[in-house]
Amino acid sequence: MSSFKISTYIFSSTILFLTTFSYHSAVANQNVIIDLNKPISAALLAQYNRDGIEIDYDDTTVLKHVYVTAKDGLIARQLPSGAARSVKSYAFGEKLDVIEDRKDWYTVRDSIDRQYDENNDGVIDKSISQWEKVFVKKDLTGDASDIRLTDEDIHTIRYLSVGDFQFFDEEKQLDKYLEIELIDRALFEEKRPIAVNFLSKNAKGVHKKSGVLSIPTTNKLVTFTDNDVDNDGYQIFDYIGQMNVFNQHIVHGSYWEAWDYKMIDKHTGAITKTFSGYPYLSPDKKYIITTHTNPYEDQTELTLYKVYGKNFATVLDVGFSRWMVVGEMEDSFWARDGYLYLSVNHRATVWTAEGDLNQQHQYIRIKVDL
Repeated sequence: MSSFKISTYIFSSTILFLTTFSYHSAVANQNVIIDLNKPISAALLAQYNRDGIEIDYDDTTVLKHVYVTAKDGLIARQLPSGAARSVKSYAFGEKLDVIEDRKDWYTVRDSIDRQYDENNDGVIDKSISQWEKVFVKKDLTGDASDIRLTDEDIHTIRYLSVGDFQFFDEEKQLDKYLEIELIDRALFEEKRPIAVNFLSKNAKGVHKKSGVLSIPTTNKLVTFTDNDVDNDGYQIFDYIGQMNVFNQHIVHGSYWEAWDYKMIDKHTGAITKTFSGYPYLSPDKKYIITTHTNPYEDQTELTLYKVYGKNFATVLDVGFSRWMVVGEMEDSFWARDGYLYLSVNHRATVWTAEGDLNQQHQYIRIKVDL
């Protein structure tokens, strides 16, 4: 069936006013009225396939957000038809901006990259990126509650460092070093009372005044000074408590685009170790696990340390690409059964469509398997 004939079947009765863009001077920047009751000419269809349907980002209203719920992802089309040109691929869990609600299709706003071989010689002469309307099948989308982590998801990694660092072009499954399993909230809450916590909240002698955190140690007074200027000098420090098993104070530092946890020796006042996440110590005191939720890469960066007295040797670094640790510090804990319990969300549902933190969580537990 020709593209001309296909077009007679794929459109609704709505009339769209579309501003299209083309590198052909004859039709560049023209306002085109399309009556979707009538077939689109082969020439105009070819123009859309070449140049897309450009829109003004600031002048386009987003009706709602939906998420890709097809596990294999979905394809955005140039026009609302399965026979139309493929424009872009979306992965499971991606959030989409819906600007039109049609019968079987959503019209989605997105930035589309286009390349042009003007001389048909295999050489790209022009490349552009523009905001366009594209079309996705409704039945392959849903809301945030439809995005649920699976066993495959919780084992999917982007990088792994055990001696040598490995970054993967394609995601892989972590099948050793750590046992990871999905659990329900009931089991998570059942284990909370047997959490093992080596942190003492005793802050005797520690005080903060006028943005200066002061921590007395045997040899000297240690201070950290806040700077709330919104630039690379931004830093805010908070006292977390003491980890007496190591004779260390714990201080949380927040920076412009990062944060950390520092161990300060209670005798010397020296910073003995800096962690990217809170150091959860295992009940047998053999291991520390930290989890750093990286909002820029939408992943959880987990580090496992082996404890040697007051020293900590990195055993592995791993980047989990489909889930992120959420909740408060107390919502992660190592229990007496030897598992580290974590409150997590699929990376696509950490935030609600309104931009708030999602309070509906899933739960996992991890055991060291070396």
